[in-house]
Amino acid sequence: MLNLKFSAEKKVLVAEARKKSPRQIALDGIHHQIELLKNPSYTVERIRYRKGAEDGDSRQSVNRPPQPWFWKSASDGGLLLEIRYGRTPVEIQGEGKPNSIIAGKTPADAIKVLEQIAAAVTAGELDGPLAAAKAKAKHRRNSAE
Repeated sequence: MLNLKFSAEKKVLVAEARKKSPRQIALDGIHHQIELLKNPSYTVERIRYRKGAEDGDSRQSVNRPPQPWFWKSASDGGLLLEIRYGRTPVEIQGEGKPNSIIAGKTPADAIKVLEQIAAAVTAGELDGPLAAAKAKAKHRRNSAE
């Protein structure tokens, strides 16, 4: 009889291996927001797919500015920001509580706040809220179909 050791681990599918983790998605978004605060004309390359009659489906690269996560407060003119997982707000304090973060008066202040949040994401402190935002984004995507 063969003397073999077995494992319950399955092979990772290529599609699964290519997917980014929620942490990486949040960090990419934070990086884009920092660059947008530094340079208002900053753009990100996006891929658009187009259905065509003659040539079939085509893939086109488009440069677009990222959607800003920050805005000016109506009351005091300071900057507020909201962390997002894609288009879905990340509820850092929990569901039903305010998620707008006071980021200061200048873009430099907002960059410091975003760097703090990036450090927390890297350390894994926001894994719970990111997982909840991922589930909410998946639910919204499935209900739109």
